[in-house]
Amino acid sequence: MERSIFHFIWRYSKRQQVIILFITVLSFPLLYSTLELPKLIVNDAIQGRDFPRVVFGFEMGQIEYLLALCFAFLFLVFLNNGVKYTLNVYKGLTGERMLRRLRYELFQRVLRFRLPQFRRVSSSEIIPMITSEVEDLGGYIGDAIAVPAFQGGTLLVYLFFIFVQNPLLGVAAIALYPVQGYIIPRLQRRVIILSRERVRNVRTIADRVGESINGVTEIHANDTSAWHMADLSSRLHTNFAIRYDIFKRKYMIKFINNLINQLTPFFFYSIGGYLVINGNISFGALVAVLAAYKDLAGPWKELLAYYQTQADCSVKYETVIENFDPPDIYPLERLTSDEVVALGGRLSMISVSFSEGSGRPEAYGVSLDVPQGGHCAIVGDDRSGRSEVLLLACGLLQPDSGRVEVDGRNLETLASASLGRLISYVASGAHIFTGTIRDNLYYGLRHRPVTVADAVKGSEPDRAYRRLEAVATANSPYDIDDEWEDFNAAGAENQQELDERALAVLRVVGLDDDIYHMGLQARIAGDEAQTIGMLELRAAIAERLASDKKLGDLIEPWDVHTFNPSATLAENLLFGLPADPTVSVEQIPEDELFMAFLKSSGLHARIVGIGHKVAETMVELFGNLSAQSGLQESFSFVSADQMPEVERILRKGAGSDRELNDDDARLLIGIALKLIPAKHRLGILTPETEAEIVAARKTFRERLGTENGRYVLFDREAWAEPLSIEDNLIFGKPRGNRRDARERIEGVIGALIDEMKLRAPILEAGLDYNVGVSGSRLTNSQRQRMALARALVKNPQILVIDGVAAGNGAQDRALRQALFAAMEGKTLLFGLDDPEVAKEFPYRAVISQGHMEDVVVAQASASSRLMEGGAS
Repeated sequence: MERSIFHFIWRYSKRQQVIILFITVLSFPLLYSTLELPKLIVNDAIQGRDFPRVVFGFEMGQIEYLLALCFAFLFLVFLNNGVKYTLNVYKGLTGERMLRRLRYELFQRVLRFRLPQFRRVSSSEIIPMITSEVEDLGGYIGDAIAVPAFQGGTLLVYLFFIFVQNPLLGVAAIALYPVQGYIIPRLQRRVIILSRERVRNVRTIADRVGESINGVTEIHANDTSAWHMADLSSRLHTNFAIRYDIFKRKYMIKFINNLINQLTPFFFYSIGGYLVINGNISFGALVAVLAAYKDLAGPWKELLAYYQTQADCSVKYETVIENFDPPDIYPLERLTSDEVVALGGRLSMISVSFSEGSGRPEAYGVSLDVPQGGHCAIVGDDRSGRSEVLLLACGLLQPDSGRVEVDGRNLETLASASLGRLISYVASGAHIFTGTIRDNLYYGLRHRPVTVADAVKGSEPDRAYRRLEAVATANSPYDIDDEWEDFNAAGAENQQELDERALAVLRVVGLDDDIYHMGLQARIAGDEAQTIGMLELRAAIAERLASDKKLGDLIEPWDVHTFNPSATLAENLLFGLPADPTVSVEQIPEDELFMAFLKSSGLHARIVGIGHKVAETMVELFGNLSAQSGLQESFSFVSADQMPEVERILRKGAGSDRELNDDDARLLIGIALKLIPAKHRLGILTPETEAEIVAARKTFRERLGTENGRYVLFDREAWAEPLSIEDNLIFGKPRGNRRDARERIEGVIGALIDEMKLRAPILEAGLDYNVGVSGSRLTNSQRQRMALARALVKNPQILVIDGVAAGNGAQDRALRQALFAAMEGKTLLFGLDDPEVAKEFPYRAVISQGHMEDVVVAQASASSRLMEGGAS
């Protein structure tokens, strides 16, 4: 990258900077005219003689002449400000484009880091550098040439005007500039050094805070919070001392500037007054000079501020760039090349050595030869160098010496397009991306857009604009809205075949049952449910439950004439749910239609009272828990954020809705609507209240109508999209007072689903299950199996696994056997630490302290899936 911010600016925006310079120069004649006209108005129009006068062929009296000059001045003001507006908008556009380019390039360089670089720099340092630290550079880039040109030019115009009126006044105007020019840069130089130290110190603080957050469990487990707070306090003091020193120097610079700026008027008043009294200069000229000098302070101040900003931004740019330009960064072509080289031959490691500089090499003189289709176990503990050898084998690490080859091709010379598409790597700590199961499964197929997505009506101009801006800022030319999944790579022709392939892979890794249960809790559209026979399945389930009284007692069915104690109060009131699935139960009171219904039905005060009682119970149970407690989020109706507001309402002692403002009443109603009587057993609802709710429900249904678009009302003949598949199929709720109700009902549902061959659509619905932030809603075992499924979906020629399914238990053995079958005829490297497990593999190598100690070739057999060849 360019080592200087000026080189970066000029290389990528010189055309824009020339345009900015042209607009700037264009404004100078206008500026000079706005200075000359006031003098003309005072001397010629107001104090002038010999009227009327002929101007551009028109005869004007004194008043008309004055008005003509004033309107000309007004026109010039508008024109001058229009030029400034155009200049500022174009500067802003240029700055934002360059900032976008810089951030994109920094992120691109992060993707080009070799893996060891990520052990030297943490994400808590990289993220603020790309986001907050370069934020100020956008504004500066637009100003880099415009400000010194515009403000400097403006300053020269003012000075020229003053010199034209009287050279002595011009000398007085610039007399103290050399003093400022000598003192200010010396003070600023120290500020630059301190700013560089401050940026580095803030990064260290961010790194320490991030480390503490990641290790908060260890902090509490070892009672070391005081040590961490003392450590942070010391670093904050260093930051405080640096910033305090910067403040003193910056304000000293301002003090000197202000002092000098106040001295100059002394010269004007004394010298200018003397010249007017002696008749050497007109009064109008002196007024114009004083006005020009008043405006002269602005550009001079802007130039000094620009110099400080320039120094600060140069420091920021240089301190950021030094972290994104390691000497061993991958060439850009490795990332952007589309060339895919077939990797179907023998995998060979030839005298490979690798070290991260820790004192001893992680791998030293490693040689290994695995034929195409060979399944090889790499045996070693976590400190043996096993992981590094596996990373070297799939091209994610590059050896210090020796070569890693596949079919005679050196992996170090291949682009990511080959390595990432034909080799899969799975480690025990594999990352799961935020999104759905489907997103993660197809992640390995998203290399380049395959087809352009169908444009939504009216979206094409926006897509064209986005493409234009991407080209202007050297950003990615690809549109994220296009179709990215490479069906052919996965051995599929279309989306349906890809989903079938994904479900087959999920069965291989043993996740199909988990996805099935996730699918039962998913939602599908009503027309889709009808198409795939879900309503028929609902009827079959109802018939099965009706024929078995024991099973029927497990469900509280929906009935418009009865209260359902196993459902929320919201579902009972509405006998339905909001059509928008993103609207939660506690957000329903924000709907004015619902609030009007409560008031007209006479239930408003009753529901507010229920919410008040529930809130009292929640505060009593959870009010003293910390915000970090999982109990409050899991069991309380009131979130940690809401608790202070609820306590404030309760302190009022208000039990009636008339004593509450509208926002407080809505909050209590939202709490009440989450109540499930059979589950929470707070004894708040009486039979009379339940009867009132059922009676009001009928009124609500009649007023709203079934085709309202805002709420979906429950109907046995229709599919309720806001409900999960499971709740739709049973058309009710599992009884809240029966712990085994849901499990037994799922057994009935599962049997009928298999009978009616409807498991596939539920599994497909499960593919849209959201895994949470970084897969937080999955167990550790599910995350590992998901990573394996993701690796298999892209149909790799070589699969490298490190520490996953490496145990001796029945589940791990079954998973390994499934992997052997899935990788039949393809190369598999499997890292593990148990020599007994390694005996399952036809090839195995033992590594210890970076050395390959023993390589074994098992005897070929019908079940060994050995290819011809051997290992060395």
